[in-house]
Amino acid sequence: MAIDSYVSQPIDDETWHRDVNVCWERAVRLCMQIRDFYRLSAVKRQLFSAFCSEYPRSKFMAFWIADLLDNLKIDGDFREDIAASLHSKAKDLLKDGDFHSARSYFELASKKYQQCDDENSWLESLIAIAECFELEADSRSSGSNVVANFFFENAIQAYRRIPTKHRAAYGVEEKIVSIRDKVVVSGKASLAEMDMLETPEIDISDIVKQSIAHVSGRRSSEEALLSFTSLFSGPKYKDLSESAKEVMQKSLFSNLFGSSHMSSDGRVIAKTPAMNLGAGEDDPANKAALHRQIQQQLSIQIQLVVEGQILPALGQLLMEHRFRKEFMVAVCHHSPIVPQGREQLLGYALWLGFEYEFGAAIHLLCPQIEHIVRSQLKGAGAHTTNIDREGIENENGLSTLMEMEEALNLFGEDASFEMKSVFTDALGFNLRNEVAHGLLDDNASSSIHSIYAWWMLLRIVIRSLMDGNSKGS
Repeated sequence: MAIDSYVSQPIDDETWHRDVNVCWERAVRLCMQIRDFYRLSAVKRQLFSAFCSEYPRSKFMAFWIADLLDNLKIDGDFREDIAASLHSKAKDLLKDGDFHSARSYFELASKKYQQCDDENSWLESLIAIAECFELEADSRSSGSNVVANFFFENAIQAYRRIPTKHRAAYGVEEKIVSIRDKVVVSGKASLAEMDMLETPEIDISDIVKQSIAHVSGRRSSEEALLSFTSLFSGPKYKDLSESAKEVMQKSLFSNLFGSSHMSSDGRVIAKTPAMNLGAGEDDPANKAALHRQIQQQLSIQIQLVVEGQILPALGQLLMEHRFRKEFMVAVCHHSPIVPQGREQLLGYALWLGFEYEFGAAIHLLCPQIEHIVRSQLKGAGAHTTNIDREGIENENGLSTLMEMEEALNLFGEDASFEMKSVFTDALGFNLRNEVAHGLLDDNASSSIHSIYAWWMLLRIVIRSLMDGNSKGS
């Protein structure tokens, strides 16, 4: 009686999502539960008949019925017909320029073709999905290159769903190369479409005066250098995390959407998902959203430190003292964290900062800080290499080294966070990778990020002399 009552509800596009779909689903499940295969067969035929009907007012009605049949796994007798019909409807939607709807139909059609072991039709549906993304990207480029860039990237990912053994037959690799060229063009054009958001100015004049006073009047270069490197003790992860949480609570709307992060040349270098409001802080999406906000808080803090403390203090320092290259080499020679045989390179890099040659300094500092980290980890007994399948041992890069549990134990939470944010985090300054791939131009290599990285390493070297015995003692 319940089954008959449920299926008495008429199937049409007006009432389908007013729980009629739930009624038919419940009817099928009851048939299965009590093994009433006679009624189950009748329900299947009725649903398939409804699928074959025309619904001029709803382009998704056929899709919804096919999806229900698929979820209930009762379409075995009709799969070939359903797949062909879905594919046909998808092509009609594509002709009308309704790319989103066409992709939905092609996606379900590809699933049904795969269930039918129709490999050629399955591959054609996957190709059609990728083409939908590319065509939509082309159509969107005149209105927004940011949006077009997003769809071009999805087109590439869609083509990559084609198994490698079939790519040559469909010219997939050539299509991916062609779309990547479009990604580059749209990425660069996206930068011109982005508006600059201005925030109220912050008066840092008092901070500047305090910073200058902090380093002025020192009797020796050594004392002045010690004062200079104690201007800022480094970011505190817990403080930044708490601050980020407060910002997210006050501006919840901005975290309801995912975000893409672009480099200065228009490449998408990182993506973060939207917050999952139905989950706790341990949810991966919420962790990613929090991390993004923490990096934004850090960026603001570093800008204040560099412009309000480091640069003003550096100017005062150079008015009162002269820092020779030989002096900085000697400092590195005595530092316990500077590996033997690196004193000249590191000392020269640190000296360049006192000459305001931060661009040259950062290109020397990045590989040296990586070697320092590697040496410290090796000294702590950590394995810093990996062995490939051919038995060849390769050194891990800084990104991998900083993700090791030993790195957190050795450097602590705050120093590890600072190191990753400055050198390896795509949402942070990412200087190690920017330098390694030659992506810093004249302006970027002398940016606030580079200045802070130089001062940060200077602080680490000087602090090592104060915290432990020097190599010369």
